[in-house]
Amino acid sequence: MKQMILLALFLLAGPAAAQNLDPPNFSILGQLGAGEATGFLGNGNPSPCGGLWLGISLADDFDGLWGMDYYSMPNQEVTVAVAPTTENGFITSMNVLPTDDFALSVNIRWYLGSKYDRIHQHFNTIPYLLVGGGMDLVVDQDPPPIGANFYNKSFDILFGINCGAGIDFPMDDGKDWFLYGEGLDHMIAWQGLTQIVSGRVGVKFMLDSAHVDPFRGVF
Repeated sequence: MKQMILLALFLLAGPAAAQNLDPPNFSILGQLGAGEATGFLGNGNPSPCGGLWLGISLADDFDGLWGMDYYSMPNQEVTVAVAPTTENGFITSMNVLPTDDFALSVNIRWYLGSKYDRIHQHFNTIPYLLVGGGMDLVVDQDPPPIGANFYNKSFDILFGINCGAGIDFPMDDGKDWFLYGEGLDHMIAWQGLTQIVSGRVGVKFMLDSAHVDPFRGVF
């Protein structure tokens, strides 16, 4: 009888103890892909893009992400006033401006289910939706003089929005790192609406608090 009671307590306590073990809750994400710009910039051939993001788990089905993305957008033809005329007009010329976008954003990943299996202690293969917003620094000025460096360029500071969807594929034991695929629509409020529709693949590494908290175990 005593053995049966101990066995029952073990069976009841086992899943509960497993549920109390927290999964790694910090992440580093790196991604590469290609995107095409539409809208104010006109259509552009697919051009490279990439990003580096940091994440933190907010709940079993939500992550918060801080991202920095780079988009190489189509060069833009712009009419530039060169000199005034006697008819209250201007002499103009067409200049081709190199255009690049550096986007800083805060995003939310909503997983369509629980991203972590607490019983078996591994992450799940699961799709997600993504939404967020932030600030874009768009480089759009004439080619700089010979010898000028990157910091001589001017920026337009604009508002950007992210909307997308993807899926996580845990690798190895499903605890430490993932591959993921993602489609993203990055929208910029710039003299109208510019959209950069991109597809990208990435790698996500998980870190627990023991790896990122320098004071853990000291106090």
